[in-house]
Amino acid sequence: MVSITATNSANPPRQFSSGKARLEQARREADQAEATARDLRAQADDAERQARQSQDNVRKVSARAREEAATYSQPRDRSTSEVPLEVQKLIEQMYSATTEKRALSGNPLKTNADAAPVVNIQGQATGRIVNISA
Repeated sequence: MVSITATNSANPPRQFSSGKARLEQARREADQAEATARDLRAQADDAERQARQSQDNVRKVSARAREEAATYSQPRDRSTSEVPLEVQKLIEQMYSATTEKRALSGNPLKTNADAAPVVNIQGQATGRIVNISA
């Protein structure tokens, strides 16, 4: 009688083992590629969020610049001064009260009512010559 040996069924063929190893390697590579794709998607999402924030910031700064430009381009009312009228009067009174003392000390800011006016090219008086000895 012929006997059938079971040696082939106990050990899988070498081709099967190498195919299984290639399959596992392919699965690992696919998992790694998927993980890389998820990471790249997350980075792209973050970059898009940052771009939106930057665009919002540009819009805000641009709007603020337009508002400031509009504010500075409007003609100013010359009748109003940045220095309150009371302060101007106080400074004028202090100047008047100390004029004589400054004149005695030789301060170059002393006034000379007899000085000739200085006139610019348009004929506008721009000041007075106080002292020509230099």
